Amino acid sequence: MNTGNSLSHRAKARRIELGLTQAEVAELAGITQQSYQQLEAGETKRPRNLLEISSALKCTAHWLMYGKRKLSS
Repeated sequence: MNTGNSLSHRAKARRIELGLTQAEVAELAGITQQSYQQLEAGETKRPRNLLEISSALKCTAHWLMYGKRKLSS
């Protein structure tokens, strides 16, 4: 999984990896396509629907935000 260097890069790379459109991710996350497009464009730095978006992208919210796997203690 390519981590990229920002939330927007990771979201777009993961969406493409899954073969989904922006509209499909938005629908799965329960948000508008415009809201998701803004995230990929880098206009949204801390989305309030992060958990829903990460679920739609089949990744963790921590990875989506920071690009690192959260280690369990």
